[in-house]
Amino acid sequence: MKTTYTRNTSLLPLNNKTFKKILIGGILTLGMISCEKDLMLEPENNITQTSFYTTELQINQALSGVYSAMINSSSRGGFDVNFYLLASEVRSNNFNAISQNGNRDYYAINRFQDTSSTEEVEILWEDAYQLISYANYILARIDAVPFADPAIKEQYRSETRFLRAYAYFELMRNFGKVPLVDRPVSPEEAASIKRTDLPTLYNFITSEIEASVDGLKNTYDAKNKGRITKSAAHAMLGRIYLTGNGYPLNNSSYLQKAKDHLYTVIQGEGQYVTFAPNYADLFKSANDNKYHIFEIQHISGGLSQGSYLPSYVSPTFGSADPLYNAQGSLYSSAELGVSQSLINAYESGDLRRSLTIKTQFIAQNGQPDNANYFVKFREPGLVITNRYDWPINFPIIRYEDVLLMYAEVLNNEGNTSGAVPFVNRIRQRAGLSPLSASISSTDFTTALRKERRVEFAGEGIYWHDLVRWNTAVSVINQAAAELNYNYTITTNDYLYQIPLSQVQVAGYEQNP
Repeated sequence: MKTTYTRNTSLLPLNNKTFKKILIGGILTLGMISCEKDLMLEPENNITQTSFYTTELQINQALSGVYSAMINSSSRGGFDVNFYLLASEVRSNNFNAISQNGNRDYYAINRFQDTSSTEEVEILWEDAYQLISYANYILARIDAVPFADPAIKEQYRSETRFLRAYAYFELMRNFGKVPLVDRPVSPEEAASIKRTDLPTLYNFITSEIEASVDGLKNTYDAKNKGRITKSAAHAMLGRIYLTGNGYPLNNSSYLQKAKDHLYTVIQGEGQYVTFAPNYADLFKSANDNKYHIFEIQHISGGLSQGSYLPSYVSPTFGSADPLYNAQGSLYSSAELGVSQSLINAYESGDLRRSLTIKTQFIAQNGQPDNANYFVKFREPGLVITNRYDWPINFPIIRYEDVLLMYAEVLNNEGNTSGAVPFVNRIRQRAGLSPLSASISSTDFTTALRKERRVEFAGEGIYWHDLVRWNTAVSVINQAAAELNYNYTITTNDYLYQIPLSQVQVAGYEQNP
């Protein structure tokens, strides 16, 4: 049996604020596409197939639908909740699931008890392929659509190619081999497409983003901020190549490519990318599209385009708490909390800790209650309509990641002294003493990996770092042993199981 979900892909006409406004408003025909438990590659509505994608405006609207495929649809959370919180952050030892209240998926993921039938695993697959489906229809039709300015057509095409490749990258990181579909196909044809090997997927993903660079802009005007830039493409290529240099592909030829793309981003500092002077500035809605390179666009106001993430990870506050909001949390501190291991990873005096994690709140009875929870994306004093309505954009890649990835590449090349200043810049902003210029390569690796953990805590980066470094087995097993949890993992646990529905319909072989 198939289950149909509907995602809001509606739009709002351009105004003088930001591109995030484009994602909301009048109903777009794409909203009639169902998200079925298959590859979701054939829209069911005949109007979408025959009458849409025929004008420049409709292509722009359809592209907005591709962007909005990453955004919260209330009960489904969005890419920030699903890919970066539940599938990544919760998977790592940054979180500690204590109870199994209501048989929540987060518990299974955190304790490595998830299966091919776990709903969250199904959601990851469906949401990524929904974005891919939307992108495929644009790319199949855009050539025939007249544009007043050919450069705008190429820009839209490039944004679409980037977003489709990005979705495949997230699928590959979570499931390994996945079906590669680069055009609209019928459900019957989709079911016949087998999983694609990793080298082919990497080649497709990197080639698509490489090809998109020239068509993208370096910057956009105020009403279009949030669109994919050249810096976003270079930064994403740096991340993808560095990932491919690590486990399981271990393609050493990717290291130089990662370096080149990351350096291109760094060269644009002050003109195309900005280093935030204070860590706190990174996580304020007023600074959306200012410091991050590629971010999921959120806006509050009850329009189904806000973020669900802050309420996902916070306890239910009482009215006396400065971070109180009347809309309570889905999870309480007794079920899912930031691990003591992560808290201990912060050095004394690190300014990032209090801006990222709280360890106590004032309960509704007015009494202090202990809980370890993320506050990075939660703003005091905001009035929201429901717990899905937080306005802060979610950073998929921010500039600090580029700096630390570049430092990692330099160290891997043997240039540790050249790598140190990039890490020290991050540490200085955090109020910490610099690393020694004469630090050994081994000690630098240890320091950099800890730096990445605390700098990006709550952002869904650490688990994928552990996997590409191939240290996840040792790190997770040690954490489980220290907590007396009765499980151990192997490298087979680096990937999620292919959803059972896909195995049944398309006959995919299952991950080990």
